[in-house]
This record gives sequence, C-alpha cells and structure tokens, in this order.
Amino acid sequence: MVEVWTIRDILLWSSNFLKSKDIDTARLDAELLMSQALGCQRIDLYCHYDKPVDQEEKATIRSYLQRRAAGEPVAYILGQREFYGREFSVSSDVLIPRPETEHLIEAVLELHKTYDFKSILDVGTGSGAIAVTLGKEVPGAHVEAWDVSEKALALAQTNATRWEQVVEFKVRDALKEDTWLDIAEPFDLICSNPPYIGEHEKGIMGASVLNFEPHVALFAEDGGFAFYKALARLAQRALTPDGHLVLEIGATQGEKVVSILEDHGWRSVTVIRDLANLPRIVKALAPKV
Repeated sequence: MVEVWTIRDILLWSSNFLKSKDIDTARLDAELLMSQALGCQRIDLYCHYDKPVDQEEKATIRSYLQRRAAGEPVAYILGQREFYGREFSVSSDVLIPRPETEHLIEAVLELHKTYDFKSILDVGTGSGAIAVTLGKEVPGAHVEAWDVSEKALALAQTNATRWEQVVEFKVRDALKEDTWLDIAEPFDLICSNPPYIGEHEKGIMGASVLNFEPHVALFAEDGGFAFYKALARLAQRALTPDGHLVLEIGATQGEKVVSILEDHGWRSVTVIRDLANLPRIVKALAPKV
C-alpha cells in the first residue's frame, strides 16, 4: 500500500529538509517550490492542507528541493522573479532582478516629474526588467536596451513581449568606445545596473550567487569600478544636453562613484540611499559641452 502524503506533510518535511541544509528562507522556499509544482498559489497550500499529493507531484517537488539544496536560487528553479509588481522570466543566462534595483526605477520616475524623458537607454539590460518596467511606467518613451549576451537579450525580448512593450534590444559592449560612436539620436536618460563587484570580493560572496548567476553580470575589473569609469567617460556622448545618468551602485561605492563622475564633468551628482540607509543609486546631469 502506497503511503499517502498530504500538502501539510510535504510542506513540513520540505521546510525541515531545507532548514537542515542551512537555508535561511527554508519555509518560504518550500512554499514557493510546492506552489509551482502543484500549480497553485501559496495561500492554497493552507486552504487545502489535507489534500493528498500524487506521485508525479511528489517527484517534481523532490526534484525542486534537490536543486535548492544544491544552492540553486529559487528564481531559477521557478523560472521567474517579481520586479516592481510584475513577473519576469529569468534563467541562468541573466542576473536575478533584486528588490534593491527598484530604487533605480523610483529615482528615474522622480526625475521624470521634472524632466520629460522621451528616450531611454538601459545599459546591461539582462532580463530586461529595468527596460520593460520603465517602458510601462514612462508611457510614450522610446526605450533601447543593450547587453553583451545574445541569450540575455532573447530572454529580455520574451519579457518585453509578455508585458506588451516595444524595446529596441541591441548586442552592445558598453566598455568599448566604438559602441558609443554608433548612436543615431541622443537619449534623455541612460540608466544601468552594471556589474560592480570586484574580483577580490568573491571570497565573501554566497555560494548561491557565485555558483549559479552569470559572472559577466556580477564582476567588473578595476576593483568593481570599470563600468562606472567607462560610463563616466563615454555615456555623455549619447545624451541630450540636459540628459541624466542613473546608476545602481554597491553599498560601499558611493563616494568613489561620485568622484569618478565629477572628475569627468558630470553635474549635480547625487547619492540616493535605500531603506537601510545604504548608498544605492547615483544620479547625475550630463556635463556641459
């Protein structure tokens, strides 16, 4: 006779299993993975606590738990992540969108109250979360997005289609000077969540990030400042006279990024802090020509 396992049984077992693997978010992860496997909402797990789980569903849950126990991020297992209230498809080809990056969206929308952004460039778009979100939140703006990865851009296009946004995706390397010479029309806004982790920081990073997320989207040369230096030097070529640059930064990089931008003539350089009072965003006005 086959033993009957209910949703309650499996949820309890799954939570304890993940906890035994030192996963801090064991209960939440178990809920998310079970919801995906059962094709239901998290609340449904509790509304149907005593519902039996069939063998196929158990096998799927077991597979998900094994992947999570090995360190794979939940977002990759689910194939999606919420960003600014919308679900975005994700894969190991792109960085998982973080809640911290929503501060970049907020900074842009605050600027948009004063400056009418008609054209926006997202550098290093990855999943397209920033580009698609700005397309939704700034109606009528032309949005262009660059990335060095064709696989990332293919996924970004999927997300743009999902949210009915027309984004012009291009394979571009922002570190190369020639990239910035091929600009048909200047942009009102350039934004970016660039790679900003230095190679020397690998030793203090979590295994889940280090072993599964694309290193090209995480690490930058020059101690993590290579992209900021390139954008400070080159991005002004692609901006209108009163165009803006909005960048996400690491929590310890505020003063250095401000200095880099000011050394290249950027005006009104300002650091925006997050809810934990950590430097998170830098915004700046294009240098005077």
